[in-house]
Amino acid sequence: MKNSFFKYSKKCLLLGIFLSLMGFYQGAAQKTVTGTVSDETGVPIPGANVIIKGTTKGAVTDFDGNFSITALAEEVLVISYIGHVSKTIAIGSQTSISVTLQSDVQQLDDVVVIGYGTVKKSDVTGSVSRIDSKSFEDQPVTRVEEALQGRAAGVTVAKANGQPGGAIKVRIRGVNSITGNNQPLVVVDGVLGGDLSTINPDDIAAMDILKDASATAIYGVRGSNGVIIITTKKGSGKGKINVNYFTSFSSSPNSVPRLGAEDFAIIENLRRTNSGGAAIYTESQIAAFAANGGTDYEQEILRTGISKNLAISANGSEGNIRYYFSGNYRDEEGIVINTGYNQLSIRSNVEAQVKDNFKIGLNVYGSRSENKNNTDRFGNGQGSFIYKALTWDPTTPVYNAAGEYNIRSSVASLNDNPVRSLNETRIRDNEERLNATINTTYNITDNFTYSLILGTQISSLNVERYAVEIGDDQLPHTSFNNNKNTSYQMSNIFTWQKEFGDIHDIKLTGVQEYSNSKFQGNGWNANDLSLQGRGFYFAELAPNSGQTVNNEFNERELSSFMLRAEYILDNNLFLTATGRYDASSVFREKERWGFFPSVALAYSLNDLIENSNSLSSLKLRAGWGQVGNQNIGPYSSFTTLGFNSYAANGTAATTGTFINSIGNPFATWETTSQLNVGIDLGFANGKGNISIDGYKKVTEDLLLNATIPDYDGGELGANTILKNVGEVENKGIDLTVGYDFITTENTNWSSNFSLSYVENKVTQLNDGLTTIIGQFQAPGGQGNILNFIEINQPLGQFNGATFLGTWKSTDDIPLNSEGIPIAKPGEAKYVLDENNEVKFGAIGNGTPKLTWGFNNTISIKNWDFNIFLQGVHGFDIYNIQQAAITGGAGDSRSFLSPDQVNQWTPTNETDIPAFAHLYESSRYVEKGDFIRLSNLTIGYTLKDIKTLNDVSIKLYAGGQNLFLITDYSGYDPESSSRRSAEGNEDVAPGINVGAYPNPRTYTLGAKIRF
Repeated sequence: MKNSFFKYSKKCLLLGIFLSLMGFYQGAAQKTVTGTVSDETGVPIPGANVIIKGTTKGAVTDFDGNFSITALAEEVLVISYIGHVSKTIAIGSQTSISVTLQSDVQQLDDVVVIGYGTVKKSDVTGSVSRIDSKSFEDQPVTRVEEALQGRAAGVTVAKANGQPGGAIKVRIRGVNSITGNNQPLVVVDGVLGGDLSTINPDDIAAMDILKDASATAIYGVRGSNGVIIITTKKGSGKGKINVNYFTSFSSSPNSVPRLGAEDFAIIENLRRTNSGGAAIYTESQIAAFAANGGTDYEQEILRTGISKNLAISANGSEGNIRYYFSGNYRDEEGIVINTGYNQLSIRSNVEAQVKDNFKIGLNVYGSRSENKNNTDRFGNGQGSFIYKALTWDPTTPVYNAAGEYNIRSSVASLNDNPVRSLNETRIRDNEERLNATINTTYNITDNFTYSLILGTQISSLNVERYAVEIGDDQLPHTSFNNNKNTSYQMSNIFTWQKEFGDIHDIKLTGVQEYSNSKFQGNGWNANDLSLQGRGFYFAELAPNSGQTVNNEFNERELSSFMLRAEYILDNNLFLTATGRYDASSVFREKERWGFFPSVALAYSLNDLIENSNSLSSLKLRAGWGQVGNQNIGPYSSFTTLGFNSYAANGTAATTGTFINSIGNPFATWETTSQLNVGIDLGFANGKGNISIDGYKKVTEDLLLNATIPDYDGGELGANTILKNVGEVENKGIDLTVGYDFITTENTNWSSNFSLSYVENKVTQLNDGLTTIIGQFQAPGGQGNILNFIEINQPLGQFNGATFLGTWKSTDDIPLNSEGIPIAKPGEAKYVLDENNEVKFGAIGNGTPKLTWGFNNTISIKNWDFNIFLQGVHGFDIYNIQQAAITGGAGDSRSFLSPDQVNQWTPTNETDIPAFAHLYESSRYVEKGDFIRLSNLTIGYTLKDIKTLNDVSIKLYAGGQNLFLITDYSGYDPESSSRRSAEGNEDVAPGINVGAYPNPRTYTLGAKIRF
């Protein structure tokens, strides 16, 4: 018993000694570590988290950025603060630590947003272009599209016209669809379906453009036209306020040459006498025109437009909350009288790090805009108001002797006085928009993350229209339409990533997504509705006035599943594979689901060039994928009915129905397959970089209207059915070159050049057809079509006659079927068919092949400069505006072109016709190629002014569209025009029927930061 007691006591003693030694060791190893956390500017960061890695033990920095923590020497500290890049520090023998956290704005430069996640630039496998705010912040842009223009290879941006708030067309790698929408998908902070025209450019941190199918396949049925992912700004660090104000002065940079009143009167007399009529102007009248010059209606409707833009933002972070608030007001006067645009927008981005593993953000955006006398809302059957002004009678003044408008003239344009039309018309497009997004991220484990995106978008567009001229009734025509769109989206995103040693890196992303959108429209229209100066909502309807009511509703849903796998081997081989499964309600149930796969591979050759004196990086890329297009009407695959009333034999009218459209239960997606190969290389020790991509994409199963026989429903009201029968091909090359020419302490010069070449071709049409007639009608009421679609040719073919000059008195003029000469000397001569009739066919194409942009940013001490050039080549313009002033048929029969001074006469047989001739001819097809100085801005920043403390002031001045090199005779080859209900705009590009001039603008502004 005694021995047992001693043995037990000995064990206890040994255990006590061991525990005491362990306690001594622990006490000796633990120590107090103090430190300071500050941002990159040296400002202390209060509320930063200091955590011992792998534990929940930690501390928070005080108001001065100081912290104190007890830890072991072998432990590691993780220092983090919202809006900054986290940093890990091994403690070792240190007892005092000074930590600097870099803002995550810098981190943005190192990653690319690829949808539902990010990837390092060096790890990108697809064709992705990034545009950060630095590339356009020195340019006074008011539209996001202007920031895109010329800065990303493969992206084409064209202003349809120069009207404030006007449409700007964005296309990525050509045009895919003939009947569907070709606009790229816009994703703003994870929410799909954004509108570029409504976003404040100052709110944008970066834009990532997904171009090839291996990158866009993650968006499945919505990704066929490319994807633009916009990341808005977030606050970080010490609170800052930014104010940017500029004012602009805009005017038309040129005018369209036309005859003055004197020459017009002489030529008009000659035109009438040549046609067997009598002269209408006397010698005394012509002498009076020579003395007073007549009236130039172009100058009567043009003016200098003064615009103002104010943007204010505040951003920063407090504790675990980061914030960004902004407001923007723009007020733009159009260079055409009584036109303009104004918009007020606000944004609030707030993000909170609730716990170390849980983050939540709320983004709210609201805007209200008013477009004054939007050109698309005018009655353009006889051409736009620009068209009418350029063809109006210069011998008739705006007002008569009584001070009233001269409404019409018996010569030149037969339309109403364009000055009266613009001044007396009141059209307002009032749009209100509210977007809200909730983003949450929860780190379930160190490797597994769940994110939720909830987004909703609400927009309401009210169009109030009161026009004094529509047709010949001379009655005021009034209409009102309310269009409301509501949509919401829910995205569940699961991400798992794990590194296995230094060799393998695997990342899996799974997405379940649902979206719903609804459209509600209603309105009315009436003629002879008098406002009597009391405002639109106090209009009075005259007795027996015509009036109609319209209503519309549609809805669409999209349900999706997506899985993406990313694999990196030894930091050299990069593989990305994606599959997305989409179901869209616009198709019947059996055709509703579609699967869209993609795969991309990249290989880094950096190891092979590490000793190279010229190359600093080299990567090869290849990818293939499929994406879809569901951009058709929600009920296009269903048979729809129309309603009308009919009074048989003079009896009371009864209501009946008719087949409005015949549905196709087998209609399904348009599918685009794309193959992309690319190479990325860096040179000159990282100062320069080059990316080259070659691609081929084929869009199959294009939805086209195929004719059906009468016995199958055609005689019942509908004679076409939507089928998947067409095919379009795009092939091209994208090139991007960047180089930092100078990088010194006081001087920097960086340049970026992007170039895109694309060949578009229609390879298949429905029912074996080789051509399909378009829908763009020439003005004049004759119904002549200016465009068509042709097999094995690009979209955008011009339809017309080939002009050969004039018939001369010595020509053997052919006879028609009745034995009568088809023309007389002095008339226009065209290529004829076998029946001696004018032969119509392809005479040009309006789709550009080559676009480029060259952006330069230079800073010399306090001075900075931005120079941006752009060019577009390989396309034609169908200048119907020029045809109108040259006496084409229709409602503009008189000659106004200065060329007519040298028109054909029996003694001077020139190639300028002396008689009315066709609008639709190659005589009016011109080369559209141009080079433009889009922006030149010079700025000076006031720095190191002691009395201003932390205030920075930058003053700048510049100009946009300062010069244009082109052979085009109109205002601007980039501008085109089209009326509503004239088909897909990409099937009829480059046609000018009086486009609003693209202005030249001079800007003065100031940026203040404090």
